[in-house]
Amino acid sequence: MAKTDLRIIKTLKQIDCALLDSLKVCPFHKITVEMLCKNALINRSTFYKYYLDKYDLLEKYLRKTLDEFRENINVEFINAEPSTIHNISYIKNFEAALTFIAEKKEIYEILWSTSLDQPVFNEMTRIVHDNILATMKPVADRTPQKEKYADLYAHLFASNMMSLILWWFKYYDTVSMKDIEEIMTDNMHLGLFRTFKIQMKKEQPRTPR
Repeated sequence: MAKTDLRIIKTLKQIDCALLDSLKVCPFHKITVEMLCKNALINRSTFYKYYLDKYDLLEKYLRKTLDEFRENINVEFINAEPSTIHNISYIKNFEAALTFIAEKKEIYEILWSTSLDQPVFNEMTRIVHDNILATMKPVADRTPQKEKYADLYAHLFASNMMSLILWWFKYYDTVSMKDIEEIMTDNMHLGLFRTFKIQMKKEQPRTPR
């Protein structure tokens, strides 16, 4: 039977959904194959046809999720200069990453809040860091000293970006994607401290006339 068989695709999706639904209400160490099969509406033999055990399922699901994240987080905008960060091409680049992340909001929130041996939020931050280093404009005379500071910049930017996403999800009903784009571009253009001061002034209650 071909791997692209729709029945296989449907079954694997049911198992993935069963895993996420179980993680919503139960720590992973308490989840059983029986519980997963019941939620996925399959029998145990079907589960073991694709996975060795629940650990194999989790490992493959996380690998797939992180690979998908890596492929869709294009950080070309980090090559912008302060004077060009508001260019439409960079904004669209960051917007595409935010759109992808927003579509996965429910999945990411479940994985981020679950106690796992492989902390997913930290892994995603590492992926952003690695993508930034890979995306930086090559410097012909880059010395070990410059590489060291490039690594620092990538760490700071990745932490900043992922912390902003985490905050966005927390206030998702009142913070728009445009707000996040504005904060990120202002962080790059003005710096974190000045951006904070500007945002706080915006949020101050206006005196009634």
